Amino acid sequence: MGEHPVPEYRVMLTTDIEDYSSRTDAEQRSLQAALADALNAASDAAELNRGKWLVQVGGDSVFAVLPTGTDLARLMDRFVRELDAGLGGYNRRRAGEAWTRMRLRLAVHAGPMFVDGPTGWPGQHAVLPVRLRDCEPVRAALRALRGADLAVIVSSDVYRDYITQGPGNPRPTEFRAVLAQGKEGAYLGHLIVPGFNVHALSALARYDVPDTAPSETATSRSDGEDGSAPQGPASGPQATSQRASPISAGRDVVNGDLYKVSGDGSIYQAGRDITLPADHRGRPGDE
Repeated sequence: MGEHPVPEYRVMLTTDIEDYSSRTDAEQRSLQAALADALNAASDAAELNRGKWLVQVGGDSVFAVLPTGTDLARLMDRFVRELDAGLGGYNRRRAGEAWTRMRLRLAVHAGPMFVDGPTGWPGQHAVLPVRLRDCEPVRAALRALRGADLAVIVSSDVYRDYITQGPGNPRPTEFRAVLAQGKEGAYLGHLIVPGFNVHALSALARYDVPDTAPSETATSRSDGEDGSAPQGPASGPQATSQRASPISAGRDVVNGDLYKVSGDGSIYQAGRDITLPADHRGRPGDE
């Protein structure tokens, strides 16, 4: 019998430039160069071994598979900080005739994947970060926070296994749990905009997670609607059944209202149990 390929556990990141298609040819060329410079500088500062990244480029986007053993905590802390600072410096300089502002959407995920596909990296773990990067909650956050240069969304796996375990930055309370509607269903992501308070954004209310599991609930702040930096924890997001999208568990139903959620193919890809309120709509027995 022939040997089957074995997936490797890898960290993946993908980034995309906001509003790229509306720029002139010269501006697009300038943005591509600036994006490459920003990613290289941030990865070098964070000591993430940029020379060993597996990279696919798409003009305004980059998808990278990082080497085995990559320190994801360092990626989320130093790399994100350096990338945000680099974007800020580039956008303030306004240098060159073809200069145009660059704002990025960045998604981070980690999981088993195949790195030897004929035309790319097959598997659901390679699809997920792109879905998160391009989802509406990330776009809505950048539209609402015009002073921001970077919006970052991480998968529930990254949030659960790395962000919540500490130590380091950013802290779990700085993230807001959001539902990202993709082609195949809804995905659970955790969103942060460096230097801004995403919990204060009413524009994200429609993407809040209904009755989020306690260990994955992002703590909200009491700051104003201007999205200024958070000052301290308050209560968690209060999503209601009116906000919730119709739910299809696709898994075990226990005691009527407790939905067993685990692994790929579960609702929100939460990786844990989710308890829904007794008066929720759209539970599997109701149709």
